[in-house]
Amino acid sequence: MLITSAQNPRIKSVVALGKARERSSRGLFALEGAREIQRALVSNYETLEVYWCEDTLSDAAREVLGALSPQASRIQVTSAIFAKLAVREGTDGLIAVMRQKNHDLSSLNDVGAKLILAVQGLEKPGNLGALLRSADGAGADALLLIDQTLDLYNPLVLRSSLGTAFSVPVVTATSSELKQLAISRGWQIIAAALHDQAKAYTEVDFTVPTVILLGTEADGLTPDWLANADILATIPMRGIADSLNVSVAGALFLYEARRQIDLVGNG
Repeated sequence: MLITSAQNPRIKSVVALGKARERSSRGLFALEGAREIQRALVSNYETLEVYWCEDTLSDAAREVLGALSPQASRIQVTSAIFAKLAVREGTDGLIAVMRQKNHDLSSLNDVGAKLILAVQGLEKPGNLGALLRSADGAGADALLLIDQTLDLYNPLVLRSSLGTAFSVPVVTATSSELKQLAISRGWQIIAAALHDQAKAYTEVDFTVPTVILLGTEADGLTPDWLANADILATIPMRGIADSLNVSVAGALFLYEARRQIDLVGNG
């Protein structure tokens, strides 16, 4: 099948997945790029349709196209139509429509989780994508999205995560649920905060099961978390700025935790 018209219902359906409401109601998302699609497939995401353009199809994308399940519909489109579907520049000619996974607490593996990153009220998709990359790189067991509506399947999140949105278990929860979970599983909660009583993050013991909790750059964590976290930790600042980008802060915390864990051979 070759589609040449932007008015084709299939094309309109894929374009509509750019909206959070459509993704939520249909339980689907569109994923662009051979590397990202391959990483989603490795993580057992189901592909329903794939759209490809002969003029821009890369060798890597051609391999992914050939490796897809026979059940996935393969639809060829013209360059003009593919440009309408694509979110990013420099694409490699492949877009897949995939089924979302469940991300509530029931999806969290409770066996041996020792390093968890949690973010409250995160707003910028690019920051979530960068945090996913750091969580993947540092070997975090999960990333928890706390009290927020930011969508894991937002195209900007998927693009900036470079496929790590599929390698790191992502779970949505409320603050109340996280507190109960931490108590039941024996996790300490380390809250990143600009606070007089906060200790330097390098002075925190991360060798026990830990949740690293971050807030937004603008407002930080809610007062409830500042009062109820086990430890408040901060990143010392030597210049005129009083804080770092949340994704940078998350990377520093995660890699300090990983350094300590590896030193004691605890995971």
